[in-house]
Amino acid sequence: MFFLHAPKLVLTGSSSSLRETGDRAAALGAEVVVVDSTTVAAPDAAAPCVAELDGFDVAVVAVPDPASADVALRGAAARLAPALRHGALVIVRGAACAEPEGRRLADDLAERSGLEIGRHFDVVGLDGDHVTWSTGDEGAQTARHLMSRLG
Repeated sequence: MFFLHAPKLVLTGSSSSLRETGDRAAALGAEVVVVDSTTVAAPDAAAPCVAELDGFDVAVVAVPDPASADVALRGAAARLAPALRHGALVIVRGAACAEPEGRRLADDLAERSGLEIGRHFDVVGLDGDHVTWSTGDEGAQTARHLMSRLG
């Protein structure tokens, strides 16, 4: 899943590290889109963002603390699912997001998009730069590679 083109990177959630990640990705030629997922929107409310997100390669969902994990992940699912495509990678970044919450995000994305987890897209959990869980080996490998370049 390494990219032959400049990847489209979506950053969502609230974390100071997202700005640094976005700046480094842009410097490497990636198209960077920042989306607020701190509020859960009605299904219609996600539509205005779909054009901006359509065709994303990688989404990084920052989860800064356990108290906000559920809201951040539900908001991310509402925003990302309409634009999810075959080959996409969703990275859940932050010690606050345990594997069960991340896998619920993967299930929610699959249900909303009609794509199959691990076959059509992967979701990976990161604590810092360390992969703590993943829905597929290829996604984990790609996440490690991207984080080694983006920090």
